[in-house]
Amino acid sequence: MTTAQQTVVTAVARLFGEKDASAIDDFFGPVYVQHSALGVDGLDGIRGLMANLPPAFHYELVRSIAEGDLVVTHGLYSGYGPAPVVGFDVWRVADGRIVEHWDALAPSSSADPRAAVDGPVVADIAVDSEESRRIALAGPTGDLVEHAPALGAAGPYSRGTVHQVIADGDLVFTRGEGTAGDAPAIVNDLWRVADGRVAEHWTLISLIPAQLPHGNGVF
Repeated sequence: MTTAQQTVVTAVARLFGEKDASAIDDFFGPVYVQHSALGVDGLDGIRGLMANLPPAFHYELVRSIAEGDLVVTHGLYSGYGPAPVVGFDVWRVADGRIVEHWDALAPSSSADPRAAVDGPVVADIAVDSEESRRIALAGPTGDLVEHAPALGAAGPYSRGTVHQVIADGDLVFTRGEGTAGDAPAIVNDLWRVADGRVAEHWTLISLIPAQLPHGNGVF
């Protein structure tokens, strides 16, 4: 686990696992750029989020991967409705502190939310990350394990420009623009590479609202 990854995993465990708001002072800022469609910019946005968590809130971190200063967490958020929602979060770390954040949330298309996050939870770092990146960006060929997607809207979706690619051993995360139906969406994909091809795939599609609570954009 990289230093940046350790920082994020520890911060997320404190913040969302223990609901410990002091983690904000310990791990975030002083500048914090928010790209989430669900939160306002800056450290005050995180503090406001923590102050308004529902009593039943719970977060389960399923897996994390990292490349350089970017860390991806994939997990389940509970307490916002009758069933957990799936989340991909991307965190940027600078000088040991979290300074930027992107995310997307959507319900699983399966009756079992875990169907959207199950599978291997640790990257195989013995696999060459650059080769995995090349294979993932080339797209899947042949049979692969498709996990139940997390979809923020019903209907077909398409992929467009990719804005982030984070490769860690056999796991590659891509985040980019797309459409779900006729609406703009954030398309999040996690690909596992094995034997020179894409062998496993997780998807999360989240609609982009017409108005954001900040001016930073979602990408």
